[in-house]
Amino acid sequence: MIEGGRNKANWPFAQASEQLRAGPHHWHIQRLGAKGPKVLFLHGTGASTHSWAPLMPLLQHNIAATLVDLPGHGLTKISTGQRSSLTYMAQDLLTLCQTLQLQPDFIVGHSAGAALALEMSKSLALKGVVGLNPALSKFPGLAGVMFPMMAKMMALNPLTPRYLAGLAKSKSRVRQILSGTGSDLTEDQINLYQKLFSDKAHVKGTILMMSQWNLDRLLAQLNAVDAPCLLIASTRDRTVACADVKATAERMNNTAYHELNGLGHLAHEENPQKIAGLLSAFFQEKRAAP
Repeated sequence: MIEGGRNKANWPFAQASEQLRAGPHHWHIQRLGAKGPKVLFLHGTGASTHSWAPLMPLLQHNIAATLVDLPGHGLTKISTGQRSSLTYMAQDLLTLCQTLQLQPDFIVGHSAGAALALEMSKSLALKGVVGLNPALSKFPGLAGVMFPMMAKMMALNPLTPRYLAGLAKSKSRVRQILSGTGSDLTEDQINLYQKLFSDKAHVKGTILMMSQWNLDRLLAQLNAVDAPCLLIASTRDRTVACADVKATAERMNNTAYHELNGLGHLAHEENPQKIAGLLSAFFQEKRAAP
């Protein structure tokens, strides 16, 4: 049993859950579907495989999907707190793929998961990468210095995860946090996030990721990404600006930009039908490309 009442038995697509050791971590993954392109799904900071649950019924009959809880997130247990940076996470995800004998055709990443997808693309022969509301910009000005510093201070305090997990006992507080993304979620979706945010290990993993995250090298090498990319932004996203995503797409080679009206940062949970349509079209187009 995980704190917050979370275990494989009461989590979306529990029947597809697997746990295995690969590299330094004990991973939780879910595999759905068997036909079609092999697609790796990477959630964003603070989320878990549950974030893809609304999307999977619309896609799983036409793809072979692998959903992963990032290190320290959800049900993936870390053996060290020193491998939560972009570089190390990407390396460890590649090790996981090798252990699974998985050679993905596509990687779909949400928010920070998009940065991981692009970093991994340097080492894989992918047919494409999709970034959903991709977090590919540094914090502006003083915030760019202060935010990582604050996260590192929080990571050093052993009481921080317990305190923040305790705050999640208030559903209204969790609802407020999620509203800050610009997305309107159902009560069932909010309940899942409340369970997740109530888990001290998950909160600790999230803080470790925030404290070690650095996009400088990736951003400097974006024009070296060879895989075809689709970057999707949402007009109501309060965390990732459409203008930033569009500017990033324009800097990259072989990259398309698509803008969604009326959706927030968690667009794939708000309107899975729309996202499924975009993904299916992208997969079909790039699979047919020579």
